[in-house]
Amino acid sequence: MEKIYKLIERQMYAEALASLTQVLKGEIDNPQFETIYLIQQILSQSQRYKNLQIKILEIIKQVESEEEVDEDKYFNLVLDLINLYIDQNNIQQAKNWLKQLRKYVQGIQYNEALLQLVDNLDSMLQYKQKNIDLKEQLQTYEELSELERKIKYFEHDGMPAYLIPTRWFNKWKSYVTDSAIELPNESLNMEKEVEDLENLFNVSNDLDIEEQITAPGPINGFSLIQAQQTLELDPFDPKSYTNYILKENIREGADFILVGHKIFEYFKNIYGGFEIKRLIVEHSQTHQKYVDLVPRMIQYIILPNEQNHRIRLITANSSDLILDLCKKVNRIMKLNNEVRWWKFKDYKSQEDFIQKLQNRELYKQVSAKILEKTTMIDEINFSSSDLFICEIRYGRDWQLSEIDTKQMSSIKRKTNISDVPKIMNDSRKGLTGLQNLGNTCFMNAALQCLSNTYELTEYMVSNEFYQHLNCDNPLGTKGALATAYAELMKIMWYGNNSAVSAYDLKRVIGKFAPQFYGYGQQDSHEFLSYLLDGLHEDLNKVLTKPFVKEVEITDETDFEASRIFWNNYILRNQSKIQQLMVGQYKSTLVCPNCHRVSKTFDPYMSLSLPIPSYTLIQLSMYFIYQNGKIPLKIQLNLTSDQDANYIGQELSKSLNIEQDQMNFVFLKDHLIRERVKKKQNVKWIQEQEGQLFIYQVEKEFHQLSDDQIHVDFFYCNKTDRSNFNEQIISFPRQFVLSKQKKIIDIYFKIYQQFKHHLILIIQELADSLLNEGVNVEKYCQSVPETLEEFIEEIKQFKVELYKLVYNGKPMDYVNQETIESFKQKTLPIHVILNPLFGRQELQNLKFQRCKDFNTDQNRQLRKGEYTLEDCLRSFAKQEILGKGDEWYCNRCKQHVQATKQMEIYRAPSLLIIHLKRFRSGNNRISSYGGFFYSGGSQKITTMVHFPKKLNLNPFVLSKINDSDPIDYNYELYGVDNHFGGLGGGHYTACAYNQLINKWVDYNDTSARITSSDVESEAAYVLFYRRIDSQKCSLGR
Repeated sequence: MEKIYKLIERQMYAEALASLTQVLKGEIDNPQFETIYLIQQILSQSQRYKNLQIKILEIIKQVESEEEVDEDKYFNLVLDLINLYIDQNNIQQAKNWLKQLRKYVQGIQYNEALLQLVDNLDSMLQYKQKNIDLKEQLQTYEELSELERKIKYFEHDGMPAYLIPTRWFNKWKSYVTDSAIELPNESLNMEKEVEDLENLFNVSNDLDIEEQITAPGPINGFSLIQAQQTLELDPFDPKSYTNYILKENIREGADFILVGHKIFEYFKNIYGGFEIKRLIVEHSQTHQKYVDLVPRMIQYIILPNEQNHRIRLITANSSDLILDLCKKVNRIMKLNNEVRWWKFKDYKSQEDFIQKLQNRELYKQVSAKILEKTTMIDEINFSSSDLFICEIRYGRDWQLSEIDTKQMSSIKRKTNISDVPKIMNDSRKGLTGLQNLGNTCFMNAALQCLSNTYELTEYMVSNEFYQHLNCDNPLGTKGALATAYAELMKIMWYGNNSAVSAYDLKRVIGKFAPQFYGYGQQDSHEFLSYLLDGLHEDLNKVLTKPFVKEVEITDETDFEASRIFWNNYILRNQSKIQQLMVGQYKSTLVCPNCHRVSKTFDPYMSLSLPIPSYTLIQLSMYFIYQNGKIPLKIQLNLTSDQDANYIGQELSKSLNIEQDQMNFVFLKDHLIRERVKKKQNVKWIQEQEGQLFIYQVEKEFHQLSDDQIHVDFFYCNKTDRSNFNEQIISFPRQFVLSKQKKIIDIYFKIYQQFKHHLILIIQELADSLLNEGVNVEKYCQSVPETLEEFIEEIKQFKVELYKLVYNGKPMDYVNQETIESFKQKTLPIHVILNPLFGRQELQNLKFQRCKDFNTDQNRQLRKGEYTLEDCLRSFAKQEILGKGDEWYCNRCKQHVQATKQMEIYRAPSLLIIHLKRFRSGNNRISSYGGFFYSGGSQKITTMVHFPKKLNLNPFVLSKINDSDPIDYNYELYGVDNHFGGLGGGHYTACAYNQLINKWVDYNDTSARITSSDVESEAAYVLFYRRIDSQKCSLGR
């Protein structure tokens, strides 16, 4: 299991799930709790596979009695199961499992926190939904949202912000707009592994079962929280929001949205729900407002007079004071005593104290310091694994006193270089982990790679940087960042702790860069860029930056032009960072009209390289079957010069449908705006407004005879009692008909597609009335197959299933006129459904349903592999600027789609390469007859092979064209890895330690020697050192 835990920790879910499936096959008659727990940990990362999760989680009935079951883990697994049933509107099953969970919790010692969750969940499930008009709900929500925007609700310090699960909000939006629910794009890439597990349990994939549009149910905030048995509950109602801990790695947008008080109360009044609230607070330095989503978790023991010294847990906002913690403990303990808080001076002191407690030794003195009551929580350097002492005074005297100890000289601020060799003899020599302060792995990974950049580390730990500290630079942090970074490097290289905290550095960065202030996951490369830029400005030797005129290059050679740009840059920027890490780009723009050439030579601190497969265009489209089958949502990765004909070929191979049965169109506002010709290329298709739809049609569709006509029809629902005010509830369907046919033939042609939806509703009716003897098979056999049977059925029913409307006027099927009388090449028809179909029946007809489809082409692309050289070549390719990104040509006096090329002109001693693995889509949300689609973003998981020794000479223009004497050969020394999906995931690092001449794997607090095989699909930022660089002298 240790290997599987490591895979999950690094978010290599596909590999972990494959291993767990094999384990489960061996345990199938007696499944182990840990196996079930780990499988659920993986499956819960996706918003899909709910049927599979339910099947697996129901196994925990069999493992409840296991003695080794972790109580928090068991509770959270059952909570996951209840949440899944609530999501499926199976409230009765949710209640059944809740009864079992209550019984389990009642048998646990110290169960107050868990029991309160059970009570709140029970209360939520008892709520009866109110019947409020759906249009009124949507209108009220839009009005309240507009009010929030007008009053700038989220810019008011101290106001509450409420978390609503994104899944619930999407279901509500679908319910009130009568539109399909679309699952978000995911990049977990574990479809095959999930399929193996589904086969083991004989479970259907969620994507094969179309979701019904139903009421969203209660606002299930329980899907966002995790239970902690040790959590102490604050009985003070205004602080009760701190009694719930959010799940790790949940993200705004993907997992929840934030709304104000009025919107939440409006929803809760209608649907009921569980409230998850956080406060809007003001950043102490920048005064920006943000939602304090992740309160700090504080572990502590109470002294004296606790027999078993159990570890307790409370939460506090970053802005709370120690005084607030004292009050909170008194409320929890129902006391009114004096309280003081102690923090251990280091991790070893904490371990020694815990050992004494376990041995029941007497304690009077502790190697800890008392925290001042006016100290703000955010000013204290601690991680979630640190332990505090909460001392309560019961008499006149306090029980504890502080041991007088001197701190290690190595951690003192004024360490000088002469001390280094002596200190290094018993230090960790850089084999030091970094504590995760709460989703700070992005920071830890970048810092470990930078720590092993010995040229910079030597400069910082030797205090050489002090002579260059620029405290007056308005672009810097007044020296605070450089000083904090130097102190961290000293602890990591001179100290003897296996793991240390980067809290002081994080706090300084948070003051000047609010995006890094909180404890949410961030991008490691963005953090690295800010850190290097901040260090550069703090250490900039130029005290007064001169004004530099903008350079206009005319007839200068590249060598001359680059020198001009570089000298201008050096006039304002001189630092150790610039000396080591700054290179120079060449950017060339060519006007397509006057052919004017513009050249600039700009500095860079890291090379951001595209991954070739994703320089392709990702095109989203929908395929609509002719026979009423579920439409497909398809995404293809295409080059800009491929065309509609190529798309047709790929779909023909995947769907086994001939190309001449496909009709490509663009839809916008429910209408076909443009028909796509086979020769039109992908770049043109991408730039069009609207959404690409591909219809399966008759072969003669593309070459109509003079006797034929196109018919486009939409399903519509009446919006009031008048006959012709309607709401389109589907995208259009198409067919061809002879002009000699009559209106009744149009009715029948539409019925041939409509009957598939009608059979669905009969099937669902039968499923709900199994004991009523409904024979669906017999009914399906009786569905009219010919025009004559159809006419006869209309006569028998004496009720029209739908009415056809053309140009605002009804089309009577008894009209004997031919279609030719309409004198149109294309006939757009609205199919007004009979009101006998109530709202629920219309939902069950499922006109807007759609399922994802992966073509063979996409599967192959996912398996593609490239080299770093491929990325470098792709970076230097010419491109034409797209619409909205035009360049202003000062000769033509207009914005033009110029040709652009980026190239490396010179490279620095230390080369940082950023692989662009995160790609943003259009993030469009549009609606076609209530059918929503979105672009979205994704992570690129393509393998990029990178060498240990990189020859950059063929890619550096100064070397190629201008006889640059520098040899641009590099050696790899660091890799910043990102495992998992977009927006979350986990960062680790591998770096080469020059003191021990070994590769080290860094994973938060863990730092262990590893093999030199550091290449993986997770590589995100690469660190290279030019081979002619100076040798490491750390500790020598």
